[in-house]
Amino acid sequence: MGGALVGLASLNFVLTPMLADLGIDEQGASLALSIPSIASLLVVFLAGRLGDRRGHRTVIMWMSVSFMLGSAIVAMAQGLTLVVIGLLFQGLASTAIQIVVFGMLSERFSEPKARAAAFGTFGMVSPFIWMCFPVLTGFVVGEVSWRWVAVLWVVSGLVIMLAAMFLLPRPADVRPTGEIVTPILAGATVAGAVLSLDQLNAAGLSAGTLGAFALTAALAITCGILMRRLPAPAFSLQPLGLGRTRALLSVVVIIPLINTVFLMTMAFQYLYGLTVLQTAIVMIPAQAAAVLGTRFIAGPLMRRIGVSATAATFFAILAVAMLGSFFVQVDSPLWVPIAYITVYNVLTVAASITVTSSVLASDPDVPADQLAAYRGSGVALGGVLAVVVMNTAVFGLARLYMSADLEANGLSQADAASLMGEIQSSSTSVDLMSQYAAPLPSGVETSEVIAESIAAGLHVNGVIGAVLALVCVLLVRVGRARKFPAGSVSGVPK
Repeated sequence: MGGALVGLASLNFVLTPMLADLGIDEQGASLALSIPSIASLLVVFLAGRLGDRRGHRTVIMWMSVSFMLGSAIVAMAQGLTLVVIGLLFQGLASTAIQIVVFGMLSERFSEPKARAAAFGTFGMVSPFIWMCFPVLTGFVVGEVSWRWVAVLWVVSGLVIMLAAMFLLPRPADVRPTGEIVTPILAGATVAGAVLSLDQLNAAGLSAGTLGAFALTAALAITCGILMRRLPAPAFSLQPLGLGRTRALLSVVVIIPLINTVFLMTMAFQYLYGLTVLQTAIVMIPAQAAAVLGTRFIAGPLMRRIGVSATAATFFAILAVAMLGSFFVQVDSPLWVPIAYITVYNVLTVAASITVTSSVLASDPDVPADQLAAYRGSGVALGGVLAVVVMNTAVFGLARLYMSADLEANGLSQADAASLMGEIQSSSTSVDLMSQYAAPLPSGVETSEVIAESIAAGLHVNGVIGAVLALVCVLLVRVGRARKFPAGSVSGVPK
């Protein structure tokens, strides 16, 4: 599992030198970044089907080959085309491995206390990878070349293969895969919905946006028709028929909306002038705390009070902690945002792993691999909604704040909107801030106003995040209340 995350954890840190070396523009960068998430949606439901039918060990070994192949293509790439192809293979493999591992973990640890211990330990993996690989990537890029980072990805793929080969048992019950058209169409439908929302956010109701929505609708209708006509379709909507599962999947979608890590990395760069590598280094305490918190707080709590109660507790505390964003001001010492993001990260990672455990146990009549696939699609959908909803709200309100402040200091709304747009699209924050060191007619430096607007945006994120955390508390409690009555199947009396 950890090996499958290394590409995602280091891609943003290797992208800038890679694009500069290959002469790829910003549009190409956007395409390269979108490939892994799109690929993951295309395979999300198919991976669950393959893991259930062909065996977890077999699928992980297949996907490790795809991961190594994609990483090797990126390492040897001389242009955008090969980069995109390489990231496509890597993205497919990474998502498939994560879904299969979650399904396997849920099946092997069905007893509640054993499941809690397993997921508490397993939750350490992601923050550990995100703690180590961004810093390692920055060091490798600075000392040798970005291509050596892709070589490290190849090595990670090899580790995945060897771990599956020697640590996992051979599948005892291998069944025919059966039809795979409906899982692929279902994944394509979710991918189309994500792309449509992204296009709507970028271009509004343009012809391209309407075309994306039309394609998504056509995919959904085709999938629905096949599900009705095929005698045994591989894709099923059964998990969505249970209120408990729907509530928990809603929480899965909401968690990425809070999106504080992204905004805090911006604050580290804009407010404190840190480079990308320095930002990765100051994020180490947050990731390390998440590793320890998941293992020594979330795991024991799940065993003692139950998974749902643990998740509700973490979200309730998170709702209060999000308001700590108001302690982060333009003149705050660096330890203040580090402490804030550390508390946030511990609570969010712990809550996420408990919700994942709840989703995979929400319907005993649905294979764990299929529930893991629904969880994966929910995470992807939440990721794009974070951009469409949360980032739009935060940057929009910050832009209004900056516009008013700039007008008060002698500039127009057009100047304010232009500056905020540059901040939102820039990847070189320190250079951008230095461009606006000139004083305004009032004598206040433009860079100071920009910094204040970033702080205001972080405060907006804190308030919205607190509200969303409370919504998660309610949804988790709804999911907890909807238990299976005796003698029922999926909550429906026999």
